[in-house]
Parts: sequence; C-alpha cells; structure tokens
Amino acid sequence: MRNRLQSLSVTIGVVLTICLTSAKAEYQMLDSIAAIVNDDVVLISELEERYQSYMDQVAARQVDPLQLPPKEVILNQIMERLILESVQLQEAESRGIVISDEELAEATNRYVDSVDLTIEYFQDELSKQGISFEEFRNDLRRQLLLGRIQNTVVQQRTFISLQDIQEFRDSPIFEELASEEYRIGHILLTVQNVNDSESLDEARATATKVIQELREGANFASTAVQYSSANTALEGGDLGWRKSSEIPSLFADAILELDVGETAEPIHNALGIHIIQLLEKRGASTQRGTSTHVRHILVTPSTILTTEEARLLIGDIYAQLLDGSREFEDLAKEFSDDPGSALSGGDIGWTDGSTLVPEFAAMMNQTAIGRLSPVFESDFGFHILEVLDRREEDLSEDALNNIAYQALLNRRYDETLQTWTNEIRERAFVKYIQELKQ
Repeated sequence: MRNRLQSLSVTIGVVLTICLTSAKAEYQMLDSIAAIVNDDVVLISELEERYQSYMDQVAARQVDPLQLPPKEVILNQIMERLILESVQLQEAESRGIVISDEELAEATNRYVDSVDLTIEYFQDELSKQGISFEEFRNDLRRQLLLGRIQNTVVQQRTFISLQDIQEFRDSPIFEELASEEYRIGHILLTVQNVNDSESLDEARATATKVIQELREGANFASTAVQYSSANTALEGGDLGWRKSSEIPSLFADAILELDVGETAEPIHNALGIHIIQLLEKRGASTQRGTSTHVRHILVTPSTILTTEEARLLIGDIYAQLLDGSREFEDLAKEFSDDPGSALSGGDIGWTDGSTLVPEFAAMMNQTAIGRLSPVFESDFGFHILEVLDRREEDLSEDALNNIAYQALLNRRYDETLQTWTNEIRERAFVKYIQELKQ
C-alpha cells in the first residue's frame, strides 16, 4: 500500500502541472503578475508552482540536482510554456471550444480508475498534499481543453489525399503496421520411430481421427489436452495471437489459407505430425459493417467570424437548402470551411464513421438516406450533413485506409502543431512585468 501511495503522489504531480501548494500561497501571491498575455496574465505563483512540480518530478526520477541548469533557466522555460498554454486556451475560447461537465466527470473517473483507487480515497490523498479536488478538476479541464484545441487545429490543417493513403499502403512500413493477427491451435502427435512404418501408420491414423473430430465440431482445447505432446498441451494447444511474420514457418502457409474454425491437413516433420486450426483472426480484413455516403458543410468560428455569426451563417445556409433555392454542392464550395471536401461539393465519400468526430458520426448514423440533418455542432464548428446512400459491406478496404490515414496524421501531427503554436505565439501580445530571479 505504501509503495502504491508513493507512486500515486508522483503521478498526481505529473498530471497536475498547476497544483497549488497551499491556499495561503495563492492568496499572498495572487496579485503578483509575471506577464500579460493578450487578455490573460501569468502569475508568479503559477511559475513557482510549476517549478516545484518539476523539481518533484526530478526528485522522483532520482536525477542529481547538480546536473540541472540554474533555476532562472528552468523558470524561463516554464514561463514560455505558460504563455503558450494561455494563448492556446484563449484561441479555444474564441472558437467556442469547451469541455462539458459530463466530459470532465468521465475523464476524472477514468483517471481515478487508472490509479486503482476509489474517488473518496483519491480525494483524501489529494487533501494530504494540500490540493483540493476542485483544483484537480480545474487543471484536468485545462489539460483536456489544450488537447481539444490542438487536435482540432491539426485535423483542420492536415490534408491527406487518397494518393497519400495509397502510397503509404504500398510501403513496407504499412504492411507490418496493418498485418493480420492469427490465434492458432496446435496439436503435436509424436512418432516414436519415424523409420518404423507401423509407428508412422499408427500416428497417421490418429491424426486422421483427430482432424475428423475437430472438423465435426470437437472442442480444440480438450482435444489438445487429450492428444498433444507439445509443451502447450495443458493450455489447450493455444499458441496465442501472432502476426504472419511470427507464425512458425512449418505451417505459416497453411494458416494463411484457413478460415476461422478450419483445420488444416496434417503436416509432417522430424518431430512428428502437426495438426493446426485457426481459432481466431483479427485485423482490417475481418471488418464488416455499415458504410454511409455522406456530404457536409462546415462553418467554423474564427478570429474574423464570431461563434454567433457562424451560427447565423449556417442557419441561413440551411434555410436555402430547405427551400431549394441553392444546391448543396454549390453552397459547400462557397461556404464550407472543410478544405478536404469543399472543392468536391462537401462530399466525404463512403465512411463507417470511425475516423469522424463522435458528434458527426452519431448524426450521420441517425439521418435517413436522402435527408438533411439539422444543424449540429462539433469541435470543428457548425455542420449540416446529407446522407446520400448507405450499404452493408465488407469494410476491410475502409479499415485499411483508416489505418493509413491515422498513421499519416500522427506522422504530421507534431510538425503541424509546432507550426501553429509558432504562429499564434508570434501574434500574441506579451508584456513581461517582473524579471525571473533565482
């Protein structure tokens, strides 16, 4: 228990990057401003709290303090991070991006579950460190909001074409990334003397009998315990999940030809006779489901278009669609802020919804074919969508494309995020009020 509480203390220090050391410290330092950032301020107390949190993390990693740069250097790094966070949070506010109380409650519960404590015990541990539960929740909301604005901006700025996806799918990296996984059952029938025809015939007869039983529905695990001489017999012959490159070469080709539940013909080698069955298979090629052909129009609030103006604009567009005065395709080309679909009249193509934000996927799934959705809101702004068609299909190609899309998005994430943060940092008004001292 003591070790768990010690690790919890360190974990809380990592997650709560702005935890207050005490209410008294907050009160005494509340009016001590280190810098003005647009419409916000950075307090000396925030700098000191971040510094203390950083030093706690250093101590937890058992880093020699003498190896650290001077405190002034660390404080300058912290100051820059606080400025950048403030600018991003103000950007989120201008876009109308918020973290609801429901989302915050879910995130709080997930975090408490991750440290294997009850909410009451977790609150007690926070209290012992001089941190109120409300302070924890406020900082968690801040971190969630930073993640939300960053993800929103990166996805808006990252255009990945079908050609990009296809080229990546043709690469060796993708072949390994998206390779299927196979769960294999294995039974080994040992032949006492491979040079003795009678022993060999007896083993072959047993193999034929076992394979017939399995093909007629016998339980593989029980059959393996009964017949197998392999060291996995007591585990029911289960070799676990393996990618194609990890399947023993002796029966790799046979496994790749099997459907789930099928048993291969017996395979012979010096160890004896091997019987294999494909117990399960997972990966992109196994996915089936509903795919929807959808198009949409997106209006995003910005520094030149307030949230209310964006709401009025999408309402006007919706009215034109309802009365038939304008075509969906023309309005999308003229007004949509989604660079990936605007030029094609808002057409997203066929999708199972897995790469879409939850609000969009939910609205798409509940909208009937040939119908417009009502105006709805997501982190990206205000949408109208139209479902053009829907079908049940093999989604393996979509799944593979989604894997490629996410991998390409992740590759470009850091660079895109750095470019954006540099831009908003350069535009920000920052005035330093107090010098940072050791």
